[in-house]
Amino acid sequence: MIRTFFRLLARCYRLARPYGRLKMFGVLALILLNGVLQLVGVSAVFPFFALAADPHRLKSSHLGGIFLKHLPPLTDNQLLVVAGVFAILMLVLSNAGSIVSEVLRIRYAFGFCHWLRGRLFQHYASRPYEFFLQRNSAELNLRLSDAQTFIQNVLLPVGEILTRLVLIILLVGAIFFVQPWVALGASIFFGGFYLLVFVALRPRLRSLSNGLQQHYVGFWKHTNHFLNGIKTVLVTGKSPYFMTRALEHSERIGVYSARIPIYSNGPRYLIEPLAFGSLMAIVIVLALRGGSFTQILPNLTVMAFAGYRLLPALQLLYAQFVSVAAGHYTLRQLEEEVLAINKSRPESSTTKSTVGLTLEKELSLEDVSFQYPSAAQPVLKNVSIKIARNESVGIAGASGSGKSTLVDLILGLHQPQSGCLRVDGKVLDQNLMDSWRSIIGYVAQDIYLLDDTIAANIAFGEKSEEINPEWLRQAALGAQILDFIEKELPNGMNTVVGERGVRLSGGQRQRIGLARALYHKPQILILDEATSALDNQTEKAVMETLYRLQGSLTMIIIAHRLSTLERCDRIIQLEAGSVK
Repeated sequence: MIRTFFRLLARCYRLARPYGRLKMFGVLALILLNGVLQLVGVSAVFPFFALAADPHRLKSSHLGGIFLKHLPPLTDNQLLVVAGVFAILMLVLSNAGSIVSEVLRIRYAFGFCHWLRGRLFQHYASRPYEFFLQRNSAELNLRLSDAQTFIQNVLLPVGEILTRLVLIILLVGAIFFVQPWVALGASIFFGGFYLLVFVALRPRLRSLSNGLQQHYVGFWKHTNHFLNGIKTVLVTGKSPYFMTRALEHSERIGVYSARIPIYSNGPRYLIEPLAFGSLMAIVIVLALRGGSFTQILPNLTVMAFAGYRLLPALQLLYAQFVSVAAGHYTLRQLEEEVLAINKSRPESSTTKSTVGLTLEKELSLEDVSFQYPSAAQPVLKNVSIKIARNESVGIAGASGSGKSTLVDLILGLHQPQSGCLRVDGKVLDQNLMDSWRSIIGYVAQDIYLLDDTIAANIAFGEKSEEINPEWLRQAALGAQILDFIEKELPNGMNTVVGERGVRLSGGQRQRIGLARALYHKPQILILDEATSALDNQTEKAVMETLYRLQGSLTMIIIAHRLSTLERCDRIIQLEAGSVK
């Protein structure tokens, strides 16, 4: 158990080390200082009770003589008052120190939580597109929430464990100095009891941790399925299916979560009667032996205070061990992500070009081939295409012919296994990718709209105070949606569209997507089957809008139907991953 705890400390240290070693060691120093202050507060009470029971005995003791040398001559009552005031001051000081230590420790923990989330976000943002195709979005969401669960259920409890360990060790040491047999007996009795209970429950806690991990993933996975596909779910009447699957996981989460406080607090109800029953038995035995109550009182005080301070410390220590064991899965999952971050660090640290890239002559694909990791054969095979500046090119083909994959390669979302892409003769690599994407406007088949204003959706990803109103109007005018926004919407550009744009028609969503693509004044406009979900009349109107831009920028239009592309300068047909 001790070895497991030290391994846990080492793993937490490795995870938190990049956040700052000085911060971490500062927190550890506070933990030690807090233990010392708690010991001072407890120890300061002993002289008061000793004086109350037998002043002459304390005065004649070695320690009493040392302290009395530093005080003026005092009567017994005056000395009792001084001891009482001193005890109260030390208790106030120790508790004030505990508050300061607790505040700084919690601030460190949640500052680390914020840093950890930021690191995960940066890691995800630097991952290639294939990463998101292979990972479930519910799993990634859960990893981000795991950061706070780890802080609350592992890191803070580990800090509390260290705090209580320091306090218990110092407290037992102080009691041992005064009453060795009481200290030894309390350590064996109390410590042994909690150790046996924890060892007995350890297999259950391991099963509980694995169960929470499994069912949290399952719950969020089925919840996302329900919410993201709500329209299809409602139309097909499958709400009970997704709701039942999600709630099955929720029920198990509730069962496992309910066990944590039971395992944490249960032993307290057993140990308290045993502890104070033992204390009373010791007092009775001492009394039966004929000892006077004046002699018993100091021993009674030491034992009572030992129980008063030691029992809650041990109970809290045990409860934090249970919390760590139950939430241990979050540390394991975060370690996997952080390991991936460390492995990818050399790649992500590559210096990117700051030179602005423009398309002056042509974009060319030279013998490009691409195969998905899980696919049996390539999606694209030796594709070579040249697209001149301000040319409008249509790319047609049946489903599965590789049209969308071709667009993803042009966007830099995939890297070809063989061949290359060139912009005016320059090989398009990762160093140029940010600059390349900055001159592209992209319109997908399914336009993702924020639950925000029209302005925020067109200027996608820009702060409200940085949005250029003139660029907004120009983009909306170019997408032929400005009249609709200004005349039909109640608040114009400040109208909230609702989640996923549910208050807009399909044609209106596509036009907002087109305005978004035009907002940053791109040199290249790419439409990936952007009109395939529209009816014929709406598609014709959207395409008419697009062709008004013809000649002013390079256009790459992907479509199933050749009729959609009839006004393009050139049409390229794909068949089974090759140019026909």
